[in-house]
Amino acid sequence: MEIRTSENFCILTPLSPSLDGYNSLRIYDEIREYSHLNIGIDLAYVDNCTIDFIEMLKNLKSISLFNIPTNIFTLLNFMEMDKTLNLFVSEMDFRANKRRILNRHFSVV
Repeated sequence: MEIRTSENFCILTPLSPSLDGYNSLRIYDEIREYSHLNIGIDLAYVDNCTIDFIEMLKNLKSISLFNIPTNIFTLLNFMEMDKTLNLFVSEMDFRANKRRILNRHFSVV
């Protein structure tokens, strides 16, 4: 896992293609260590995740995710976690805290 800190940001980049229970626990430990910073998780190298990662995200409310693969993004939207987590397209959007991704569930009437 790569950890980058600068100013008031901490960016965690898991280098494993699968986020299982072990990797989720490692991420959780790092988040607790850097809890005084704005924490973002870069999912650029991740292909899939287990329920352990999803449960960890449910317990942590002040986490931002960016570079999210489509299958994980779909899962987060289906579970309506886009309302509690900050989802961004890129690291630049995360640092600026702009252009947050929301699923608004529009329907045609």
